[in-house]
Amino acid sequence: MCYHGIGDTFTAAHKDLCSSSGQNLMCATEKDGSAFWFMTASKDASRAGQFFQKMGCELDHESYVASPKEFSKAPFTVYVAQQCLGDLVLVPRRSCHQVINSGGLTTKLSWSRMT
Repeated sequence: MCYHGIGDTFTAAHKDLCSSSGQNLMCATEKDGSAFWFMTASKDASRAGQFFQKMGCELDHESYVASPKEFSKAPFTVYVAQQCLGDLVLVPRRSCHQVINSGGLTTKLSWSRMT
């Protein structure tokens, strides 16, 4: 898949289908565009699901974007990374993750792999 995003756009919190592993390559940017990734460990999938349910959200519906403040209250570790031009982000299977774009336009290529 190909994603185009500009600052303050996002991909809501979710888990990839069928426990696939994700790869995401930022291949073009304008005006210092980047993306901030919020991810959980695979082992925390059920705890992440419960955390979002307590906020009235279902991860599988991909309808909610958690704020950094909300993630700071999570009862599990949330890993945060900034993806810039040329960076490849590897998403572990069953990882709950969301992306917030920052700055100018970004173009990312994404693919999933089942093992």
